[in-house]
Amino acid sequence: MKKTLIALALTALPVASMADVVLYGKIQGGVETSFAHKEKGKKVDGTTTQIVDYGSRIGFKGHEQLNDNLKAIWQVEQNVTIGGNSSKVGKTGYGLATRDSFIGLEGAFGTVKAGYLSTPVKDVNGNLDQWSYDSEVAGLGQFTRGTDAVRRATAVSYTTPDVGGFKATAYVSPSDNNHYDGPHGNYDNALYGLGASYNNSGFFADVAGVYVKNGKHNLPPSKSTKAYQALAQAGYANDQFSVGAAYQRAQNVDKEYDVVNEAALSGSYNVDSALKLKATAAYGWGINDTGNGNKKSWGNGKYYQGIVGAEYALSKRTVANAQVGYLQKGKNKTKDSAPGSGSDAIVGVGLVHKF
Repeated sequence: MKKTLIALALTALPVASMADVVLYGKIQGGVETSFAHKEKGKKVDGTTTQIVDYGSRIGFKGHEQLNDNLKAIWQVEQNVTIGGNSSKVGKTGYGLATRDSFIGLEGAFGTVKAGYLSTPVKDVNGNLDQWSYDSEVAGLGQFTRGTDAVRRATAVSYTTPDVGGFKATAYVSPSDNNHYDGPHGNYDNALYGLGASYNNSGFFADVAGVYVKNGKHNLPPSKSTKAYQALAQAGYANDQFSVGAAYQRAQNVDKEYDVVNEAALSGSYNVDSALKLKATAAYGWGINDTGNGNKKSWGNGKYYQGIVGAEYALSKRTVANAQVGYLQKGKNKTKDSAPGSGSDAIVGVGLVHKF
């Protein structure tokens, strides 16, 4: 038996010497309890409790040193589910290469990637979302929602080298990679994005923007040619605490809204090496309904969200989480919970393991 293992190990040595391949991922899930959904100030649904997946994923990545100054890089990453959300199995977004997957080159000139890549806004607008969750009420799911600009697309990107903590990214997804069924799905459907980030001595800042030509949720081209989403955020983090604030604006890229303005604020405090307390607030305003004469959504075009909770590190790779979230759209008689969640408030507890 020992000889067999030794022989297998020796056989694998030439392969291992050719490339460095890493298996990585995150398995996470828990239990979420949604409290009574309210419409017009009255409860219309009861309490529900579900076992949920928090967005587990698994990936493979590697590189090969081509010469002293250049290496080939690659990554294949996919969504998986631990089974709590059985409705996700077999759905779009679950399978091989459903998350950022690419091949590219990295050197002193920077990094070039081609493949299925997050847009510059998607790449950073979840940086302040410090929660593990399924329902958008339990985290910044409204702020980080998918749009024509916040998604992954087949694209090429270039990122500059890191210079004193600063780097920038350019992103292009060709029109022919984005055609879809619909009245203007065969127009010019390209995506263009730019982003810049700074991270030094605990301070961080990001700005990003994506311009969408004739996306699925744009108004007809004859009425509007401005479809974009832009984000700016900044903050500070050290071993004791973190704090950050963000603002983003979206126009003609949402399924449900024409215009959205949003701000988010997140902070955390490390009580000790294991326990971390966390809080997040988000506010949306000037939100207009799609196809409803630009009327304000939910009566006043606003939403309010708050989340408080904690996480406890059981080890370097395994963390337990608990949080309470609340999301309100509109006010008074127009008060309602998040679409699809069926609740105003939610409690979640779970476990996250990274490898």
